[in-house]
Amino acid sequence: MRLSAPVEAGLSARSETERRALAFARHGAPAIGNVETHIVMLDTGHHLFPVTVNNGDESADNSYVASPLTAYTGYAEYEIRQLDRPWLTWPLLGLTRAAGGWLARARIDRIVQVNNWLLSTNLYPPDWDGADLPAITDYLLTVYPDHAIGFRSLNRYSNAGLIARLEARGYLAIPSRQVYLFDGAAGKDAGFLRRRDSRRDARLLVGTPYQRVSGQDLSDADYPRLEHLYNLLYLDKYCPLNPHFTAGWMRSGQRDGWLELTALRTPAGRIDAVLGWFANETVMTSPVVGYDTALPQKTGLYRLISQISLEETARRCGLFNMSAGAAGFKRLRGGRPEIEYSYVFVDHLPAYRKRTWRLLGSLLRGVGVPIMEKYEL
Repeated sequence: MRLSAPVEAGLSARSETERRALAFARHGAPAIGNVETHIVMLDTGHHLFPVTVNNGDESADNSYVASPLTAYTGYAEYEIRQLDRPWLTWPLLGLTRAAGGWLARARIDRIVQVNNWLLSTNLYPPDWDGADLPAITDYLLTVYPDHAIGFRSLNRYSNAGLIARLEARGYLAIPSRQVYLFDGAAGKDAGFLRRRDSRRDARLLVGTPYQRVSGQDLSDADYPRLEHLYNLLYLDKYCPLNPHFTAGWMRSGQRDGWLELTALRTPAGRIDAVLGWFANETVMTSPVVGYDTALPQKTGLYRLISQISLEETARRCGLFNMSAGAAGFKRLRGGRPEIEYSYVFVDHLPAYRKRTWRLLGSLLRGVGVPIMEKYEL
C-alpha cells in the first residue's frame, strides 16, 4: 500500500477503472475552478483511489466537495434558506452560524478523504467490498496522524456492505443530505418509467425539436457554452459553493472516459442544455446538469435531460443516483429518498476535535435528518 502523486513516474493503472481514476487526478481535478485541495493516489495493490488532503487552512469559499466546513456551514445556510419557513429558517440559521466558528476551531477541514472524485456524488468500485478498510485506515493514520480520515457519498441502499465495515472499524456517521435513487434493474419495465410525469416527459422528449448530441460529437468550441450552461444552473441559480466545473474539466472528462456528455442543440445550432454522467458498471450519477435558465419554463429543458437519464438508467438496468435538490420533481417520477452520509474516523484526534465530530454527527442525526425527511428535502 502506498500514496503517490498523480504524475509520479511509474504510477500506472491495472484496469480501465483505474486508468480513469488516474486520468481524473492528473487532468480533471486541477481544472475545477473553486476547489482547493491536494490530491494523491492511494494504491492498495488491488484498487487505485484518488485521495484529497486538506490541512484546514484552505480558502473560506472552498467548494463543499473538498471542505466539510463548507458543507456543514456555508452550503447548509443556503439549503436552510430554501425551506421558506421563517419560523424554522431563522433558528436553524442561528444554529448553523454559531456552529461555524465551533467547527472551524476544531479544524474539521483537516481531513483526508478517500475515493474523493470532487463530485456531488462519488461512486465506489463495485468490486470493492471494503475488506482492506482496516489496513487502509491504519496506513493513512501513519501518514496523516493529525487528520480525520473520511469517505463521502454513502447511503444504505447502495453501500450497505461498506457502511457495515466502516462502522465496525469505528467510523462515525455524519449525515449530509437526502438523495434520490432510481432503480432500473427491471430495464424497460422499471416502475419509474410508468409514472405519470415520466410518461409526460417521454412524450416531450419524442416531440422535441432539439437534436441530441453525444460527447464524442462535441467540438472544442462547444465546451465554453457547456460551462456557461452549467454555471447558470449550479452556480448562479443554486449556490456558488457547488464545484465550478470548467470547460477544461468537461473536455478532459469526455476525452479520458470518466465523464459521458450529452447536449441538446437547436436546429439553428445553439446548445441549450448539457448533461454529464459519471458511472461505473452498476451505478451512475449526473454531476453535470445545465441549461439556459433564461428560456421559458415550458421549453422543458430540465424535464428533457432528466428523462434522458432515466431512460439510460433503464437501458443499462442499473441504479441512478439523481443526487439532492428538486425533491418534488424527483419524487413525482418515482425517486426513492435515501439519507446520504460521510463516514469519518477520529479516534486518534485530540479530545476537543474528536468530541466536535461526535457532537456534529449527533446534532445532524437528531435535528438534520428529521427535518430532511419531514419536509421531503
